[in-house]
Amino acid sequence: MPMQNRPSGFANPWFQLALSVAFVTVSELLLKRGASDTANLATNWSWTGINSLASPLVWWGILCVIASFLSWLYVLKYIPLTIAFPLSRVVDVLVPLSCWIFLGETISARRWCGIALVVIGLAVVAKPVARLEERL
Repeated sequence: MPMQNRPSGFANPWFQLALSVAFVTVSELLLKRGASDTANLATNWSWTGINSLASPLVWWGILCVIASFLSWLYVLKYIPLTIAFPLSRVVDVLVPLSCWIFLGETISARRWCGIALVVIGLAVVAKPVARLEERL
């Protein structure tokens, strides 16, 4: 797609990719908090997790999942899946870091090493993407 015809601003597919990742990260935090808040509700159906639907945070998380899905569909119209998907895996770094920062969860040394490997992998994938973007 020639540069002059590529959407810009809010419609920019790279911005939408970042937005999709942000929505996924926020949704995971909201779903975790909502599920934790309702975990002690004992009913016949508590084993299904359906009790979590009593939490407004879960509903906000569901809305974020839907927003991420819509943004992702838009991204796939403009960015090849072989590029978009690996870059979207930055959520594998953002979710644990966000849980550590906002929810006070601990991250083991082994998990930190895994996060570092994901960051290295993202850098390996992102460098050719940056070159590709320069040519477009």
